[in-house]
Amino acid sequence: MQTHKSILFNQENMHELDWHYYENGSFLKAYFEEFIENTGAYIQNVETEVIFVGIGRKLIPCTVNDEAYQNSYVCSPYTHYISYAKEELRFVSPKPLRMLLKILLDGIGMLAKKMEINKIVYINNYCLSTNLILPLTSGEILLIKELLLKHYPAHQLGFRSINEICHGGMMKAFQKEGFHLLPSRYIYISTVDRLNSPTKKERKNRKQDEKCITDDMKVISHEDFNYADIGRIVELYHQLYIDKYSALNPQFTEQFIEKMLKDDLLIFQGVKINGQLEAVSGTFVVSGMMTNPIYGYNLSLFPQYQLYRALRHLNTKLALENGFLYHQSAGAGQFKKARSGEGTPEYTALYVNHLPFSKRLFWKTLSFLLMKIGIPLVEKLEL
Repeated sequence: MQTHKSILFNQENMHELDWHYYENGSFLKAYFEEFIENTGAYIQNVETEVIFVGIGRKLIPCTVNDEAYQNSYVCSPYTHYISYAKEELRFVSPKPLRMLLKILLDGIGMLAKKMEINKIVYINNYCLSTNLILPLTSGEILLIKELLLKHYPAHQLGFRSINEICHGGMMKAFQKEGFHLLPSRYIYISTVDRLNSPTKKERKNRKQDEKCITDDMKVISHEDFNYADIGRIVELYHQLYIDKYSALNPQFTEQFIEKMLKDDLLIFQGVKINGQLEAVSGTFVVSGMMTNPIYGYNLSLFPQYQLYRALRHLNTKLALENGFLYHQSAGAGQFKKARSGEGTPEYTALYVNHLPFSKRLFWKTLSFLLMKIGIPLVEKLEL
């Protein structure tokens, strides 16, 4: 069975999955095998069914949803395009424009539920804020599409976290296979070339970041972390990404962090001051690309300690030492651009050609609004 060109594994036949047959199977087994049983125990605001698509020797995790409008945006288009967008309106001025956009989002939100916006299979979904993707050919994308349409004929199909810098060839393949590129957010990426050839100003910024690691700090590498740090890691992440930014971000639990740490699924780094962990990052690596789904620090120590910049130094060093492309996700645009980050729109590659006309029209209209209003606004505000 494992030699088939394409195969789907869900709750009915998951017991037949030979993880070790696939080139990335051991990693996915460690990451997902327990997560599948109870997603909410690992990420509080994620309720989803996890399935896998086997294409040749590649195994691709997918999430399947129908509604679950309370979910984090990692598996909910409604949360991504409606709920999260409403929160981002706080950065918009003047007030009349903000109110107008809120009215527009309220109307789109009502229509979105009628159009079953959350009835979707997200392909290559690790339920992280940024999904790093295995390279796929046009033929592989076609096989994935055909297989999922056979099993989920009423669902939208989507690939999150697509951008021109990382996936230029794949973007063309998606369009060839009938996927639409739906604007998602504005992100910042440091390529290997840019990291290795900083400008004079960027080199100066890096040195200043390095100086943010003061004599009273102790840098903690991955092997230095232990189970006693798990609660503090969750606390620091939640302090920044949930309490300060948005409760719509994935709410990782201690069980999730323990899993990532125990099985070396993320690369953890941090800083301790007086024996207390005060800053931490967890780095996810796929196909020579890295990103930080875990990032947090003690906000109360600013400005005495520049912990954000200290973490930035540690992660730039990690990327340089390993030859990784550094995907820095969204936000803090000026800071990231001053440190070899190149801004670029991010997309969701969405397939809806098999759906009724009303749903296709809804997605076409939403894409138009995002192109004409959403992305220009995000670029201007550098969100």
